[in-house]
Amino acid sequence: MNAFYPSCEQVAHPELAGRPVVVIMTPERGEEITRGAVASCSYEARQFGIHSGMSFRTARDLCPEAVFVRTHFDLYEKFSAKVMKTLREFADLLEVASIDEAYLECTKMSGRYESPRALGEAIKRAVREKVGLRCSVGIAPTMACAKIASDYVKPDGLTVVSPEELKRFLGPLEVSRVAGIGPKTQAKLEQMGIRTLGELSSTPSYKLTEKFGKIGLWMWKVANGLDDERVVENEEYKSLSTEHTLASETTERAVFETALQEMAISLHARMTELGIVYRTVGIKLVYSDFRVTVRDYSYPDYKSDLVSLTHAALTLLDRVRPSVPVRKLGLKVSKLLRIDPRQTRIEKWIQKSE
Repeated sequence: MNAFYPSCEQVAHPELAGRPVVVIMTPERGEEITRGAVASCSYEARQFGIHSGMSFRTARDLCPEAVFVRTHFDLYEKFSAKVMKTLREFADLLEVASIDEAYLECTKMSGRYESPRALGEAIKRAVREKVGLRCSVGIAPTMACAKIASDYVKPDGLTVVSPEELKRFLGPLEVSRVAGIGPKTQAKLEQMGIRTLGELSSTPSYKLTEKFGKIGLWMWKVANGLDDERVVENEEYKSLSTEHTLASETTERAVFETALQEMAISLHARMTELGIVYRTVGIKLVYSDFRVTVRDYSYPDYKSDLVSLTHAALTLLDRVRPSVPVRKLGLKVSKLLRIDPRQTRIEKWIQKSE
């Protein structure tokens, strides 16, 4: 999707159409925004030099007349659900990569269209008509190349790369175009004299493996169009939780804190493995008489770190004053969003926003 957050705001509020809209991630609750970071901005705002990760104050200085709005993830999730429902109509398989991006396996479905380009145009038209948003589509034989192609022309782009054109298309592009090759890896490749995917493809794979291990072979395969990742339907996770039965029933807060901290570490490891971020944290106390107390807290924005998870759990514990001994504790996260681990750019943005 193109400038997804501000585009959702513009569709939900038509008076914002055509105006520079800047979506700010901020911990503030009042009406006025005084600090925070740019989560995303419309293409009208980008013309003034505003970009994601920029501080609110810098963005305001660059474009005082811009419309600054807080993140409204409930709104974006609703639009995302509509987009994914529309995309399913065109896909043999659909893998949701993030709130505003998906991979489609369309090999069988493409037989209904005159050409891959006709399929891409149909997808773009359907998203525009049914959801009111613009998107960019990349069509290619491999997932990595399709991702690169989707970013190749924005906004409202359509790039089709045939098997015969794949290496010629990738060759002149910088290695940083590949999702998963970050600044550190790019710097190491440049030390080897490798700046483009063409140079990467012609480097002996064993040299890359010696330098980077398995990642080196993966990069070489991507550059040569030989990577074999396949689209996999997402598992739907509504929530993740863990429970712990105490060694003995107690009312001691220190025991609860230690247990919750250990449970947070375990739960966070599962989320990291699955590529899941969260907004809501909940705790559960089961007493010796089997009564249950549940408390939860929702962050205004998605979180991915252990500190926020632990902090929320211990803060919720402050809201409970057990007079009856506790026998079991539970920790849960909900309002989840699955982030494709290939999208290191998104993961870094989330961490930066925290």
